[in-house]
Amino acid sequence: MIEKKGIIYFDSDAEFEDWAVAPYATIKYKKNRNIPYTSGDLSNEYKAAIKEGKRFVIKDENSVVCKRGCVCKRVPLKIEASPTYNRDVLVQLSVDNLEPYFGILDNK
Repeated sequence: MIEKKGIIYFDSDAEFEDWAVAPYATIKYKKNRNIPYTSGDLSNEYKAAIKEGKRFVIKDENSVVCKRGCVCKRVPLKIEASPTYNRDVLVQLSVDNLEPYFGILDNK
């Protein structure tokens, strides 16, 4: 990850996903119902960069994250009542401020 002029560059989708996704998912409940579901979140670093208006470039012309506008990653499920619980879940989260990558950017 390199930052230049308000743009943060990542070498791959995996690097961006590791940076942008919070390290664990939690269980939440639907409003007015007792129906549980798993919920992932974006990392504090990603949220801070968005708040500062930073843009993101993944240095891969075939980036799946850029095509879909979302990140997908398996993260551990954190349950406060059961700290030894060990299960990973897939989270899918929308991301903003992505810029397409063109190899010519490397020369700037």
